[in-house]
Order: sequence, then structure tokens, then C-alpha cells
Amino acid sequence: IPKELIPAMRKAFSNLCTSPSGVLFENSLLQVGVKHEYVGAQGRISVFFGNLHSSALHHFKVKVDQPDHLRMQMQGTQDLLDDGEYDSAGCTVATKTQAKLLVLVEVTAPFDDAPSMRISFETEEGERHDYPLRLPLVATCFMEPVNLDPGAFMQRWKSLEGPDRECQEVMKIPPNSSGIDEAYMDRVAKILVDGLKFGWCQEVDPTPWTVSGAATFRTGAKDANGNNINVGCLVRVEANPKANAFRITTRTLHPLCSKAI
Repeated sequence: IPKELIPAMRKAFSNLCTSPSGVLFENSLLQVGVKHEYVGAQGRISVFFGNLHSSALHHFKVKVDQPDHLRMQMQGTQDLLDDGEYDSAGCTVATKTQAKLLVLVEVTAPFDDAPSMRISFETEEGERHDYPLRLPLVATCFMEPVNLDPGAFMQRWKSLEGPDRECQEVMKIPPNSSGIDEAYMDRVAKILVDGLKFGWCQEVDPTPWTVSGAATFRTGAKDANGNNINVGCLVRVEANPKANAFRITTRTLHPLCSKAI
């Protein structure tokens, strides 16, 4: 993949982590689109591989990583999937048509990395292409919002103090941004609620420059009593308008959950 495409790829991946559909990758040959939806610990991810080239793409194959924390079932266009068990010749994607992949997934444990998806094919001119991508399958896909009043939020926040439970990061807003104002904070709250699937816990602070949220990370794993194992998650986004910066703090009972959020 050319270096000049990487910033756009990172932005596309980030956008899909908080959006139900969009373009994951695009160049002059190929467009990869994703549509994904989740209920509790389960998800359904549809991936579309569109041929933008003037001729067919041959030996088209897709290999998806299957980590231990995800139970996956996959089906797609005939000969599209490279499962590693036999040397598949791949499929042919005619110009202006699509190959399709459907992934059904259930998460069984906290995780902080998205599964890889490698696409390979050849053009009719004999050029070989190999694209290492990642599916926008991240921990916040499996969140369910929790609404807490200010007292309950702060009580839980204090109970989750500790180095193995907290993760913190400071980030600057883009230099071309107009700055942090109350409308900007409303957009932050909207991303937290609509994109990351947290409940917005309002009035936790007497200042408009902090957004607090709570959610439950759902898994399909069972405990000794047969109940699903879930992880409570809290987040605080604190703005410093003068410095054009945010401090994001997450607290959960599981270090990987804190890091992932």
C-alpha cells in the first residue's frame, strides 16, 4: 500500500469504529465497504469488495484473522475465502461488480486489537496486489449503555481506582479546528453515545467541559453459574479549551477494556 494512502486509511478505519457503515479502503482498483451491526455480545459484519478497475481482478482472496477472543462464522462469494486449509485459487471479480463476505461474530473476552483482513489479487496486466487491512471490529462495538445519576457514577468511579484499572491519554484537537466550545463538547457527547455506545451521565460535574459516560462490555462467555461474563466501563472526557486539548480517562475492572476504550 503506498504511504500516501495510509492517513486516509487510518481515518476511514476510525470513522467505521463509530459508524454503522462506510468505506474502509479505496484506490483506483478496489473499494472495500463495510456494514456492521451488534446486539450484546454478537455482531454481523458485511464486507463488499468492489472492482473499480477497467478489467477483471483475478485470484481474488481474503484471509481474516480469527483470534481466540472471537468466535467467527464466515461465508462469502465462492472461492473468496482463504482459510489456510488448502491452496485456493481465489475468485474472479469482474469490472464494476462486487465480491461479498459475511462475518458472524461473538466476543468471549476483553480485547484491544482489531482482527486483520488481508486482501490479495492480480490484475489482467499481471500486477500482484496485497492489502493488509483491519476490520473495524473493536471493543466498543459490544457495549451497552448504562445511565447513572451523578452520585452513583462518582461512587463507582472512586471504587475503580488503581493502576490496573485506569488508562489515561491526553490528545490535542486538530490544528485547523476552530477550538473547543460548548458545541464541540456536544459533538463529543454525541460520539460517546451514538458511536461508542455509552450512556451519557449528565451533571456529574458543574462544568460544561467534562463529559462522563458508563457502559457494560458484553461477552458470550459464561461464569461458573452459567451467567454471561460482563465488564462495567466508565469514561471521562475532560477538556482544556485554552490548551485545545482533552484528557480521556477510562476505568474498568479489566486492563484490556480500559486500554481498548
